[in-house]
Amino acid sequence: MAVREGIGDRRREAAVYRHLGKISCQRGEYDKAQEYYEKALTIHMEIGEREGVVVIYVDLGLCFTSLGKNDIAEEYFKQALLLSRDIGQHLHEFYSLRYLSVFKVSQCNLEEASSYLFQGIQKFDTLRGFLKENDQFQISLLEEHSTFPYMLFSWLLSSTGKPQDALYVEELKRARGLADLMAARYSVQEQISSDRQSWCGIQGIITKEADCACLYISVGQNGVRFWIIKATGAIHFSEKEASLDKKKVTGIVPELDDFFKEAFRSHAILPVQCCEDRSLDDTELMSLHYDNRSVLRDYDAEDFKTSLHLCYNIIIAPVASLLKQPEIIIVPDSCVYQVPFAALADEGVKYLSETCRIRLVPSLTTLKLVQDSPPDYHSETGALIVGDPVVGKVIYKGRCRDMTPLPCARKEAEMIGTLLGVTPLIRDSATKHSVLQAINSVSLIHIAAHDDAERGEITLSPRHPTLLPPFPREEEYLLTMEDISKTRLRAKLVVLSCCHSACGQIRTEGVIGIARAFLGSGARSVLAARWALDDTATEQFMTCFYKHLFRGESASESLHKARKWMRNNGFDKVSQWTPFMIMGDNVTFDFGNWPVPSAP
Repeated sequence: MAVREGIGDRRREAAVYRHLGKISCQRGEYDKAQEYYEKALTIHMEIGEREGVVVIYVDLGLCFTSLGKNDIAEEYFKQALLLSRDIGQHLHEFYSLRYLSVFKVSQCNLEEASSYLFQGIQKFDTLRGFLKENDQFQISLLEEHSTFPYMLFSWLLSSTGKPQDALYVEELKRARGLADLMAARYSVQEQISSDRQSWCGIQGIITKEADCACLYISVGQNGVRFWIIKATGAIHFSEKEASLDKKKVTGIVPELDDFFKEAFRSHAILPVQCCEDRSLDDTELMSLHYDNRSVLRDYDAEDFKTSLHLCYNIIIAPVASLLKQPEIIIVPDSCVYQVPFAALADEGVKYLSETCRIRLVPSLTTLKLVQDSPPDYHSETGALIVGDPVVGKVIYKGRCRDMTPLPCARKEAEMIGTLLGVTPLIRDSATKHSVLQAINSVSLIHIAAHDDAERGEITLSPRHPTLLPPFPREEEYLLTMEDISKTRLRAKLVVLSCCHSACGQIRTEGVIGIARAFLGSGARSVLAARWALDDTATEQFMTCFYKHLFRGESASESLHKARKWMRNNGFDKVSQWTPFMIMGDNVTFDFGNWPVPSAP
């Protein structure tokens, strides 16, 4: 510090004081932190560094909040807001509004919290406007935005008799980045914003769905809220406190939202004898698992059944009497995406999927965007069928990997190609270049290949293996989320017959993975897998699914009947009949207009 003072580096001197203030706050020494922050503030004012003044105002606001001096804290937050507006710093204005909204929610002042919240959302929308074409930056900004007190504010609204307003606040949290991507593809305006006039009739979205009810779920640390929206537009709201029984949950009892995130992650690997491994798990890790099969968790192990039973009791049983329609559209909270809803069962072990079709949507807004897409946007004919690409030795995450063939995936692609009268891209013909050339002009996409277990990104054949260096790198063979985001898909249905293709990073607005990328790029509906696939079971499942789809039945109905057939024909393990879930719209095909052979 003395050296900086000696050479007159005032800006860095202020930065050092701010850093010391943060360290003091972390130690709980708030009085000392206040002194450091005030020294930094004085320097910023003397040198005319107004942006630095805004930052220190916020720091002091947080410091005085910790000291319990709320009036002083609020004044600093307000000064930060006014100055950030004066100097045109949108990001600092956003942060100031965020802290003020959190501050007012903590005081249970709904009126002022609401004002700051919606001002913050408006500013956030301004920031997002600069990032329309950059989804990754949008996702990062959305995570910053998630620290707005949506959850607490929504709970306060519902507890004060305003459940419909609470539902709209939930939509504002969830319907952001993905809705922007979809709206850009369909050339329409986003359907919900901070303008409350855009909220009107959001429940009317379900009225366009025949014989359906919508289950909208919000999970907190110790409870769940439910909105059941009927086809009439009526909304039924309920909430339930829930705690996890220490006798039924192994290890340390987690908070409710953490339980949902982790409950099914450990069940994602199947024994090697029944799985041809379509995922790109680390070689050494997979070897360890396969060499110690006795420690593998089976999907039908007792703890897995316990998790299923707990999930049913917490998120289905409280509203089961209201879910009697033939199809249930579920809008899950982000922590609930990996719950296999089809496998949830009541006390009599009757699965939810035995009585109704099940479909997931990321938000009501995204469903509306699909419903309102231009009539001629999606292709009515044409299929891209991809199976068992030849990948060979490649560089994956900095290491050499040898991708083994997938004979069952090849048979699967050939079966579907024969049914639809389409020549599939298999083995050497399934190059990344060929797939990207064809992907934006067809109505149906089916891919059976290796994929990345973290985000579901798919391995394809390098374009010219003989002309490349010995080991192709990821950009030559890996179909990434970024690749998909650059396309304008016209597909009504995308089927990702790859292990973990429904997986991704759990973020505020859901799971960020390859399935989301397909939806965001224009696909009307996506069928994807939550976990590793049993190769024999998957072949039977796809055969049954496509036979029903070929007969003109909807994707949701075809999925429902394929699950039922599997349970009744020797594939009754949950791991065999329930890995696939459908997201988005419920689509049908008129294969009679396609040049296909007669139905089998």
